[in-house]
Amino acid sequence: FGSGRTRHDSVWAPSRRGLTAGLVATITLFASESLAVSTILPDVAKELGRAGYGAVFSLFFLGSIVGVLIGGPAADRYGLRKPFVSVVVLFALGLVIGGLAPSMWLLIVGRFLQGLGAGASAPIIYAAIGRTYSQAAQVKMFAVTSTAWVVPGVIGPGLAGLVSDQFGWRWIFLGLLPLVALATIATVPKLENEPASGEMAVPFRATDIARFTVGAGLLLAALASSRLMLAVLMAGVGIALGAGSARRVFPPGVIRLQRGTAAAVALRGLLTFVFIVVDAYVPLVISSIRGRSVLVSSAYVTTDTLAWTVGAWIAANLQKRRGPAWLVRQGFLALAIGTALELVLVSTSIPLGYGFFGAVLVGLGMGLAYAPMTTVVLALAPEGQQGTSSSALALSDGLGFSFGAAVMGAFIAVGSHLHWHELTPYVLLWPMTAALAMIGFLTAERMNVG
Repeated sequence: FGSGRTRHDSVWAPSRRGLTAGLVATITLFASESLAVSTILPDVAKELGRAGYGAVFSLFFLGSIVGVLIGGPAADRYGLRKPFVSVVVLFALGLVIGGLAPSMWLLIVGRFLQGLGAGASAPIIYAAIGRTYSQAAQVKMFAVTSTAWVVPGVIGPGLAGLVSDQFGWRWIFLGLLPLVALATIATVPKLENEPASGEMAVPFRATDIARFTVGAGLLLAALASSRLMLAVLMAGVGIALGAGSARRVFPPGVIRLQRGTAAAVALRGLLTFVFIVVDAYVPLVISSIRGRSVLVSSAYVTTDTLAWTVGAWIAANLQKRRGPAWLVRQGFLALAIGTALELVLVSTSIPLGYGFFGAVLVGLGMGLAYAPMTTVVLALAPEGQQGTSSSALALSDGLGFSFGAAVMGAFIAVGSHLHWHELTPYVLLWPMTAALAMIGFLTAERMNVG
C-alpha cells in the first residue's frame, strides 16, 4: 500500500478484521446469487414454464430500487445492525421462496424479495464503511469489496451450472442459506448499533418510492416493447410518475452536475451506463457475429472482471496522491478507448485479441473510477446522513446498469424490426457510448469542492 501506510489505515486492523471479513462474505454471496440466476434460468423455465421469464430479472431490479431507497435512511435512523439483519432476512426469505417455488410467478415474488435485500444492502454497507474506516482505509476497503466479485464472476456461472445439472436448480437458492447465516453471524456483532449522530435527513416518502419505482419500471418496459405506440405511452407515464420523485430521491443539482455530491452521483450513473452497454453485449457479438464458443465469450467477462479489480487496487494506492477526480478522469478515458476498441469485434478480418485488449481497458476504467466516487459521496455527506447519501449513489449505480442494458437491447430490437444489418446497432451505439465516456472525462473535476 506504499510507505505511508499505517495500522489505522489497514482494513485488516484487529478492530476491523471481523467486519471486513463479514462484509466481504456478504457481498460475495449476494454476487454469487445474482450471477448464478442467469445461468440456471433456462433449467428453471423447463420445469416452471417460460411465462414471466423476463420478470425474474425486472422484478429483482424493481425490488432493488425500493431496497436502495429504504436501506440508506434506515441505516442513519436506526443504526447499522437492525437494518442489516432485516436485509439479510428479506434476502434469505427470497431464497427460500425461490428454492421451493412451484410456479414461475412465485419464483418472481422470491426474486423481488431478493432484490429488496440486495438493494438495501448497498447503502448500508457504504454507510458501515464510511463510519467505521478511516478515509484512507475506505478506498482500500472498496478495492477489497471489488475483489469479492472476482470469484463469483470467474467460477460462479460454471459452478451454478454444475450444481443445477447434478442436484437441481433449486439448490442454487437453498444451498446459499447456511452460508448467508454464517456471514450474518460474523458481521452483525461488529456493526454499530446506535443511530447516526448529527442531523438526519428526512426519510424518502413511501409515495415517492412507489412513484419512482413504477416510473422506472415503465421506462424499462417501454424500451423492451416491440409496439411503438405502447412504448411511447409507457415512457410518457413513466417520466410523469418518476420525474417529481426523482427531485426528492436524488441530491439537488444532479442533472446540472452541480459541484460535489451531485456530480459524483450523476457521474456514477453515467459510468455504469457506459460500462454495461459494452459489457453485456460483447459476449453476444463474440458468439453470434464472430461465431466463437460460449467459453470464449465467458473469457471476455472474466477478463474485464479481473481488470476491474486491478483498477480498484491501483485507485486504492493512488487516491491519496492524485485525488479522486483525477482517478475518475482516467477511468472514463480508459472506458472511452476500450469501448472504441470493441468496435473491431464487428469485423471478422481483425483478430479477436484486440477486443480483449478493449476488455482490459473497460474493466480497468471501472476499477479506477468506481470507488473514488463513493469516497467523495461519503466524505461530503452531512454528519448522520451517510446512509441517505449512499442511497442516492447506489440508485444512480443501478439505474445506469439497467438502462444501459435496456437501451442497447432496444437498439438491437429496432434494428431487427427495420431489417438492419446485424452489425448496425453496435456501429451506431458504441461510438455514442464512447462519446458519453468522454463527457465523463471532461466533467469529472466537478466532483471537487472549492
